[in-house]
Amino acid sequence: MCRWVAYAGNKIYLENLLFLQKNSLISQSLKATKSMLITNGDGFGVAWYGDRKSPGLFKDVLPAWNDDNLKELSKHIKSDLFFAHVRAATGTSVSRMNCHPYAYENWAFMHNGHIGDWHLHRREIESHISKEFYAYRHGTTDSEALFLLALTMGLMDDPVKGMSLAIEKIKKILYDHQSTDPLRISAALSDGKSIWAYRYSTDNNSPSLFYGTPDTHEKHVKPGAVSTIASEPFDDDLDHWHEVDESSYITWVDGLVTSQPLTIA
Repeated sequence: MCRWVAYAGNKIYLENLLFLQKNSLISQSLKATKSMLITNGDGFGVAWYGDRKSPGLFKDVLPAWNDDNLKELSKHIKSDLFFAHVRAATGTSVSRMNCHPYAYENWAFMHNGHIGDWHLHRREIESHISKEFYAYRHGTTDSEALFLLALTMGLMDDPVKGMSLAIEKIKKILYDHQSTDPLRISAALSDGKSIWAYRYSTDNNSPSLFYGTPDTHEKHVKPGAVSTIASEPFDDDLDHWHEVDESSYITWVDGLVTSQPLTIA
């Protein structure tokens, strides 16, 4: 399974979370602590927001721990909202197009998990993606298909409803074909201002998801402001990490996080 982090708050250098943590995302790419797959070396990606409406993107197929360009760029790029993802492929090819995050206009999306029996159901699931959004189908992953399907279902108008309808559509396809391979989702979405993160599975065994207040090496931090949503904690101080409940979603706005059940038919 993949590992990812979403950050929002004061502007910081990307390296502050990608590298300068005890259990940083780069450390997790080598040795994840809360994943079925310990190593996540099938590529990486970073999306960051700056002065433009759409996020910047940098992806490559090298293992994140072995990419000098990522290390150098992270020392110089500052952002108040960014996504980063390290990939462990689950059946699709290792290519730049299959690396997360994915972006459309001002939206960014990344995912950890999988759609059960993807190789069997890919064609049917993709058939529900509108022509408008299928034009942005660049890779072959189930994650990108989930994003484009959610866009089709109205994600840009209502991020929770759009994602819920996409999950429901996929869940029904798996049910109709009596698939025993589960749907598992731990995902993050942003419009450049807010962040939504979702945790859901059909077997009640979703990938881990946490939010918290790690040391971001920034001096002027608002006390108690949540800055980080991640697959797993970056340090051992569990007092400032909170696990997201199964079948729920959280919304981050201005340092505050609210949690609600994710109702899927």
